[in-house]
Amino acid sequence: MQALQIRELHHRMRNSLHLIACALQLQSRQSGNAETRYALDAAARRIGSVARIHEHLYGSGLRGGEPARDYLASLLRDLRGALLDPGSTRTLRLAAGEAFMLDRETLMSLGSIVAELVTNAVKYSSGDVDVTLAWRTGQVEVVVEDEGSGFPAGFDPAHDAGFGLRLVHHLCTASRGTLEIGTNAGHGRVKAALFR
Repeated sequence: MQALQIRELHHRMRNSLHLIACALQLQSRQSGNAETRYALDAAARRIGSVARIHEHLYGSGLRGGEPARDYLASLLRDLRGALLDPGSTRTLRLAAGEAFMLDRETLMSLGSIVAELVTNAVKYSSGDVDVTLAWRTGQVEVVVEDEGSGFPAGFDPAHDAGFGLRLVHHLCTASRGTLEIGTNAGHGRVKAALFR
């Protein structure tokens, strides 16, 4: 019963986001001002991206084993649409790597981790954001790096982090994985590992 209620909640949220995006598109078509139309269209695209991110993070359309790289590449496209202006020169890149499959639960945890880390990198740093995904025996590792100044020495995610980074720490440790904050990398660097 609870699973059905959760599915209904996610379905309603997705539909509400689509409804808001449609309302903005309608307003855009009715506007006689080109600048207003551009701003409304951009807002509608961002909300559409948020709706797709929601689908990624709550497993909509995931059946079982899925290609991890395809999942993350799609998530990064939607994160770019939601977080960056259409004219931005910043990029969110998924580095080349091996193909492997992950189960639905691991993908959803991985998606939540990447969404939080990439969002933080875009908000608090500068330049491009690179995501590296790798399979190690029994675990999946993801590294998110940016071109900002990085974390201060002694930064402790259990005490110094905001809610998003604490959530990432919880998701890692709940799977017996680890979260490493690069405080001497000279730029922003976070490595998260999930056991499966």
